[in-house]
Amino acid sequence: MGRPRRMMPGGYVYHVLNRGNERHILFHDDEDFWAFLRLLGQGPRRFGVRICGYDLMRNHWHLLVWPRADGAVSSYLHWVTTLHSLHYRRHHGGVGEGHVYQGRFRSFPVQTEGYYFKALRYIEANALRAGVVSRAEDWRWSSLYERVNRRLMIDDGPLALPSDWARIVNQVQQPQEVDAIRACLGKGRPYGADTWMVRTAAAQALDQTLRGPGRSGGGDARRK
Repeated sequence: MGRPRRMMPGGYVYHVLNRGNERHILFHDDEDFWAFLRLLGQGPRRFGVRICGYDLMRNHWHLLVWPRADGAVSSYLHWVTTLHSLHYRRHHGGVGEGHVYQGRFRSFPVQTEGYYFKALRYIEANALRAGVVSRAEDWRWSSLYERVNRRLMIDDGPLALPSDWARIVNQVQQPQEVDAIRACLGKGRPYGADTWMVRTAAAQALDQTLRGPGRSGGGDARRK
């Protein structure tokens, strides 16, 4: 019996992650990166999804998406990963053999207040945090590079970014913020203030994700 389809109602922002199967390389060269970006850009109008941010690394990618309708994220990402898998097999061999991706994408809803900025900053600083570049905006395969160079595929998010956004992304993000986001990725836990997390978990049948340590998006529950 297959796993139940995730609810992911429209109107929420979601942080999404997927990796290559067994952490294998997804993007071997520039053409691989460009092919994936073209797919990302072709789908939003068709599926009613707004892309607020992204970062593509060699064996995984992050997206921050804002769907207009219920179920749009799952439909969009199923389409993207299916077509990307076909492209990958055509260009790198092994057509029809094995899995390109590790499985279903991971995701969690993000509160559209200060937590939205924290999640977007985490995504756009990914290459900087990994030591691939010395400035986050130098990574060509990220939405921050697009913002700085004004070659935009991305949509406006629910909140306007500060004018010094690139400077903010390049600052070291607090370890507790990074840990909280990673915990949300691991469990599918909503990321936000405690009351919002509880309400959102109930609305999206994610109550089980609130069990265990590290419940608060910003650490406030842990301080009590």
